[in-house]
Amino acid sequence: MQHRAIPQDLRIQLWAILQHVLEVKIPFFGIPLKGVNNPILVLDAIVKPSNNFIKIDIIDDFLTQFNEAIGFECASEKKQWDASIPFSSYYIYITNEIAEDSIRKCGIPIDEKEKFEILHLIDEALFPQNYLVKALRTAQQLDAQILYREGEEPVEVSLKKIVIKTLSSFPLDQNPRYMDNSLIHLVGILPVEYAESRSVDLIQVENGLWSAIYSLPYLYIKSWKWIWDLNWVTLIEFSSLEEV
Repeated sequence: MQHRAIPQDLRIQLWAILQHVLEVKIPFFGIPLKGVNNPILVLDAIVKPSNNFIKIDIIDDFLTQFNEAIGFECASEKKQWDASIPFSSYYIYITNEIAEDSIRKCGIPIDEKEKFEILHLIDEALFPQNYLVKALRTAQQLDAQILYREGEEPVEVSLKKIVIKTLSSFPLDQNPRYMDNSLIHLVGILPVEYAESRSVDLIQVENGLWSAIYSLPYLYIKSWKWIWDLNWVTLIEFSSLEEV
């Protein structure tokens, strides 16, 4: 009997189920600069939660906003916050889960487009004018990996999913140590260049820029990466699915 090869997407889904992991959106490239509208590269990442649960107010704030938006007290389940996942990525993931559970539980006649309209409005209320949150939510809505720049149409990109592990997070002081036009241009072009070339050398270049601009430690381990995480900068370890 001839056996057919299992498609890669199905293999990834089966692996994720067996490993009890989550798939989240992460801002793999993109450094925030005050007053600068540079692109963000959002990728799909597989992460295995460590069940490091903490109490956080953002869940309660979201529940209140969501119930007000739909006009029903449907979102009431107290979801726990897993601190082992980058904050911004987990916010996008868990709030969509809450919305879908609530819509299903109460039988609310809301389609996918309307659901995401509500989520975008709540995002804006909780994180005003934050284009990182907009980028991640847009990628989730499109179910795609994207290059996102505020005010422009997102561009879908085809890149392999990665596996990540959160190592640490630090408060982000958005007061650059040094900044000029050449650095601004380089920060903006790197997400685009990586999406086109997939050159791992560019990962080290952006890590170096994080160090130069925000005085973060320079990373000598090639599988480590600084990523923007709202008011934090988070250090992740990444690998390809083929390596796990």
